[in-house]
Amino acid sequence: MKQIIKIIKGSFVGMGSILPGISGSMIAAILKIYQELITALNDFTKHPLKALKSVWEYIVGVIIGLGLGFLFIKIFLDALPIPFTLLFIGFILGAIPGIIKELKSERYRFSHFLVMILMMLMMIGFLFIQEGSSSTNSWIYYVVIFFIGVIFAAALITPGLSGATMLLALGFFQILIDLGDDIIRAFLTLNFTEIAPYIPMLLLLILGAVVGLIGMGKIMYQLLIHFKSHFYFGVLGIVIISPFNILFTLQQNTDENVFNTDWYIWLLGALFFVLGLFLTHIITVKGQKVEEVI
Repeated sequence: MKQIIKIIKGSFVGMGSILPGISGSMIAAILKIYQELITALNDFTKHPLKALKSVWEYIVGVIIGLGLGFLFIKIFLDALPIPFTLLFIGFILGAIPGIIKELKSERYRFSHFLVMILMMLMMIGFLFIQEGSSSTNSWIYYVVIFFIGVIFAAALITPGLSGATMLLALGFFQILIDLGDDIIRAFLTLNFTEIAPYIPMLLLLILGAVVGLIGMGKIMYQLLIHFKSHFYFGVLGIVIISPFNILFTLQQNTDENVFNTDWYIWLLGALFFVLGLFLTHIITVKGQKVEEVI
């Protein structure tokens, strides 16, 4: 049961990592597994097997979440953009009580609130990032794939930094989605003829991700060790602003006005929002109790 809960938590991190406006690391912090992941990353260069053993369930979950995300992100956002978006907003906002609980024992200082305000301003700043364009010709495409791995991995462990949003800004997001969707479908159909051309790109993507994870992992580990309370104030600021970023990104990437829709879509969205709140409660509160008992 404990391992299943960890895999489920990891899958939420994976799915959240490829949705514009949502940070996988923020979800990890919400689920209270962020420090465990960062510690494993920091220890990886010294004790790789021990580090992998401590978090292998989360890694499996992240891979499952990424796979599901690549397969269904287009379908869900095209078919039910508002309900699907409100589901994740509910999931994120439902974590606020848990984050505040983490801060109750801390002595509040001006620097704590300053960090929270700076994180909120940083999130607002992402709203002004516009999607660029990128060349996918010849060797440039392979360089782009490597840096997509670096950027995505760094954003994955940097709270508030949405990897999908950054890739949108640089014009690389569609490349990642198309590449991931093609690779996942090829593996599911066991079509090795189609898989072969993607192997070099997949290896470059993995190499870039490893570089980004190890580099940023060590930085975030030091922050958690020396500035843990500031870290959670920053996460709180990110969580408060994230719903606005998510809705803005949804409208920005949708042709029609998402706010001009039928009432029953909003009703379904409200139900999804409540479902998101409930899922957060189940995973963070009840899931943690199960882990403590086992």
